[in-house]
Amino acid sequence: MEKQTRSGWDTFKAWFGIGALMFGTYCGANMASGVYASAYIVTLGGGWAFLWLAIFCFAMSFFCAVGLDFVRAFKATNYNAYYLALYGLHKPNANPVLKTIVTVFFDIYTILMGVVTVAATVALFAELFNSLLGVPVFLGSVIAVLLFTVLTIYGASFLRKFNTVMTISLILSLMAILVAVVAIKGDVLAERIGNFSIGPDWGLTTVAAHTSMFISYCFTTSSWGSSLSNYADQIHTKKDAIGSGITIGVMVTILFVITGAIVLPFMPEVYQGTPILMICQQYLSPVLTIVYWVVVIFSVVSTAPTFTFNVANRWSIVWKSEKVPQRAKFFVIALIFLLTCWFISGVGLMAIVQQGYVLLGNLALFAIAIPLFLSIVRVAMVDKKEKLEAAQNK
Repeated sequence: MEKQTRSGWDTFKAWFGIGALMFGTYCGANMASGVYASAYIVTLGGGWAFLWLAIFCFAMSFFCAVGLDFVRAFKATNYNAYYLALYGLHKPNANPVLKTIVTVFFDIYTILMGVVTVAATVALFAELFNSLLGVPVFLGSVIAVLLFTVLTIYGASFLRKFNTVMTISLILSLMAILVAVVAIKGDVLAERIGNFSIGPDWGLTTVAAHTSMFISYCFTTSSWGSSLSNYADQIHTKKDAIGSGITIGVMVTILFVITGAIVLPFMPEVYQGTPILMICQQYLSPVLTIVYWVVVIFSVVSTAPTFTFNVANRWSIVWKSEKVPQRAKFFVIALIFLLTCWFISGVGLMAIVQQGYVLLGNLALFAIAIPLFLSIVRVAMVDKKEKLEAAQNK
C-alpha cells in the first residue's frame, strides 16, 4: 500500500472496485431475500424508513472509511493483523498474554460474523433451488457449499473483479423487479413513502424497540475494516480511504432503498419468510421469478466466497506446512467453514438476522467501535511521524 500518484480514472476504479466488492458482499441472502428490508428498513412503514436509511448510510460510510484508513496506516492484510494493531499489540514485543486474548476473541467474533451471514446464504440458496427447480434442500445445500468453496480459492483480486460484474448485474435485476412492483402497487408505494402513521399500527414492533435493535445492527458495520483489510491493496492515501468508505456506504444504502421499495407495498403480509421471493411468486409475472432467481444466484456467489476468503486467508497463515499448496489450504479451510454454516442454516433466515446481528452489534460497540474511534488519533500520529521522516530523508 505504498503511496503513489495515479489518474482520476484510476482513483475512481479503485473506489468503485472496493465499493462494488462490499455491494456484492452485502447483497447476500438476507438482502436479496428482502429479509433485511422487512426486518430493518420498512418494519414500521415508509416514514421511519428514511431515518433508518440515513443512520445506516452514515454508520457504514464512517466505519468503513476509518477502518480503511487504519488499514492503510498500519498495513494490515488480514483480520487478525487488523485487530492486533487496533489494540496496539502488533509489535514483536507486545504482551503475549494480551495478544493471545485479543487473537482468540476476534477469531471467534469474525467466525461468528461469517457464520451468521454465510449460513443465511446457504439457506436461501437451497430454498430457492427447491422452490424453483424442485431440488431437495439437502442437495441444494451441498451444491452451495461446493460452489462457494471453489470460488473462494481464487483469491482477493478475483473476488474484487467478480463482485464488480455482480454489482452491475444485481442493480439491473433488482430494478426490473422494482419496476414491476411499481406497475401493480405504485399507488400503495406512493401512499406509504414518507408516511409515519402507516406502519406502527402493523403491530410488528415499537419505534423504541426497533431503534434499539437497529442501532445495535449498525454497530456491526464497525467490523468491516477487518474484512476490507484483505482487499485494500488499492488504498494508498487518506483520500482513498475516505472516498472508498463513502462509496461503500452510498452503494450499500442503495441496496436497502431498492429492496425496501420492493417490499414496502406488501408489508406486513410478507414480513416472515423470504419476502421478495414470495412477492415474485404470488404477485408478479413468472418471468420476474426467473429474474429474481438470477438476482439470488448472483448475490449468494458474490457474498459467501468473500466472507469465506476472509476466514481462509487468516487461517492459512496458521497452517505452516509448506508441503500443502496455498490453494489446497484455502480449499480445506473454506470447506470446513462452509459445512459449519450449512449446519447453522437450519435455524432460518429471520431468526439469524434478528438474533445473530443484534448480538454481534452489541459486542462490536465495545470491542471494535470504541477502539476504532481512538484509532483516528493513532493514525494521525503515524501520518505525522511518516511526514517528519520523509522530510528528514530529503
